[in-house]
Amino acid sequence: MYELMEFVVRGAFLGVIYGLLAFPISLVFATTGSVDLAVGAYTVLAVAIAWAVGGPAGIVFGIAAAVLSSAIVGFISMRLNRPGTFDHITAVLGTFGLATFLESFILTVYGKDPMARQVFDTFWDVFGVRISPQALINIIVCILLLVALYVLLYRTPFGRMMRASAINPLGAALNGIPVQTIWFCTYLLGGFLAGVAGILVLFTTGADYSTGLQLTISGFGAAIIFGMNSPLRGFAGGLVTGLVQVLSSAYLPGGWVTAAPMIFIFVVLALGPMNRIAATGGRV
Repeated sequence: MYELMEFVVRGAFLGVIYGLLAFPISLVFATTGSVDLAVGAYTVLAVAIAWAVGGPAGIVFGIAAAVLSSAIVGFISMRLNRPGTFDHITAVLGTFGLATFLESFILTVYGKDPMARQVFDTFWDVFGVRISPQALINIIVCILLLVALYVLLYRTPFGRMMRASAINPLGAALNGIPVQTIWFCTYLLGGFLAGVAGILVLFTTGADYSTGLQLTISGFGAAIIFGMNSPLRGFAGGLVTGLVQVLSSAYLPGGWVTAAPMIFIFVVLALGPMNRIAATGGRV
């Protein structure tokens, strides 16, 4: 029983990272109708720079690098597209190209060895479940970010403009809303969240140059479980994905560990009701 509880707790702690990655994917999709496939690459870039620089400065530089990378993607997307004539294929291919470039950059500059830092070497025993202090830090950071993002989206003029730009970009532009600026800020926000996720990954599981694709797939899978149009539900999808992954690694043969979360997502999508429920809540 205690073993199962420990796996559930570990899955939840891993899921908060996937939830942070699902949030920017859902946010970009809900606002622009496109998908940023470079989210995982932003995360690994933040890991690499924070690992190389070290200390508080490494955290700041790592997050800043993720935001800068997302700014490049946002700038290119805005230059190629306008409200009402957005070419989603071009935008997606652009993000994939940058993800490939960042993977090669990280491999060339930082090598292929795993990058990780373990700040705590002790664990807390809570009712027989071993919990790392870092896991608690991850939870607190994610809760604070969720609250801040909820306030931003639903309690500020920027959030109202973002929702208007998502529902009807052309109409919002005709009413004086700077749609392209809103879209660009959405990419920046996604890069910031990916950068924060990268710092949490550095101090939790670590990463190497090739981890970006796996993180993108996990974040994308988490985002679509409950519907791509709701960033807040995307975070819940991340928790479920992390739980499924940890339980799969504990109870399934090794060859199924990677495939099990994706199979679970396909089953959920095939059943349909969750996406239909999620689709009733609006785009953001």
